[in-house]
Amino acid sequence: MPGAAGRTYLLAGPRYTTLNELAALIAREVHVKPPRLHLPVWPFWTAGLLCEAVCIPLGLEPPLYRRRVDFYTKSRAFDTTRARTELGYAPQVDLEEGIRKTASWYREHKLL
Repeated sequence: MPGAAGRTYLLAGPRYTTLNELAALIAREVHVKPPRLHLPVWPFWTAGLLCEAVCIPLGLEPPLYRRRVDFYTKSRAFDTTRARTELGYAPQVDLEEGIRKTASWYREHKLL
């Protein structure tokens, strides 16, 4: 596409999916129960802060970062307007089919 070089495009499906919904879809596809345990975020975020405060000055890789904890709390609603308008992007595979194909690939490679 002319003009697309060097630009950033988000490629995603048309609907927002929460982490809980995603976990439930994956669980259903691999025939397991979805996670039921929901823990508060603040102890893990605090642990990440402490790990960073201790490990980074010592030149160690922290086992837990706050940004890793943030993964579970941040919005995953992405705006694909630029990709749709500038590139004509339209997903060919919906989320459910993508999960099904991914699980199938993992099964074929004996990883699931």
